[in-house]
Amino acid sequence: MHLLAVETSGVHGGIALLDGADTAALVEEVHLEEGLRHARDMLVAIKGACERAGWQPRGIDAVAVSIGPGSFTGLRIAVTLAKFIAWDTGAVIAAVPSLRALAENAPADCERIACILDAKRGGLYASVFERRDDGLDETFGPALIQPDDLARRLDRPAFILGRGIPKAAEALAAFDLAPETLWDVRPATVARLGYAMCKRGEFADPLRLEPVYVRRPEAEEIWQRRHGPV
Repeated sequence: MHLLAVETSGVHGGIALLDGADTAALVEEVHLEEGLRHARDMLVAIKGACERAGWQPRGIDAVAVSIGPGSFTGLRIAVTLAKFIAWDTGAVIAAVPSLRALAENAPADCERIACILDAKRGGLYASVFERRDDGLDETFGPALIQPDDLARRLDRPAFILGRGIPKAAEALAAFDLAPETLWDVRPATVARLGYAMCKRGEFADPLRLEPVYVRRPEAEEIWQRRHGPV
């Protein structure tokens, strides 16, 4: 299986190539600089990675896409790109929740993990995971929540990950806050989780696939405030 992973939910975009049948091997991971997440940059990065790997773009069998929550623009780009590749090549799509991928950054001995992103116009995007024998179980979220509310509902100990930490640091001071090096989703993790989903037959319908926004885009909220509900 030739699998392409696309991650654009955060401030840095990136892709990864993974190759494997019964087992998976990471071929390459490419991180884009902040702001370089639009379709042109992603396509150039994919083309270059495929050339270095000796892949033909039409030989991609699966696309693992990080579907949010996160950057509205970035998520639209990633989902549209995944659909385009699926329609053009016949590749299957694995829709990987971004906060689930972020949770993989936590140390293996962390039993409770909270992944948080800055929702910009107030609050956090958050999910809480508990480590079970068979992996991470999402026990809350993804949801839009205020930092103080998350602190009240979160049991200790808990490891906090994500770029919502600066906004929530005061409210979550009693918890273990991750260093900034662990705040971003890794394209290689999206690839690995997407590969596991493909092996389980968990494919997304390209016609129905939409990003996980949690809240509506700012333009829609402004329009409703001005004009009322539709």
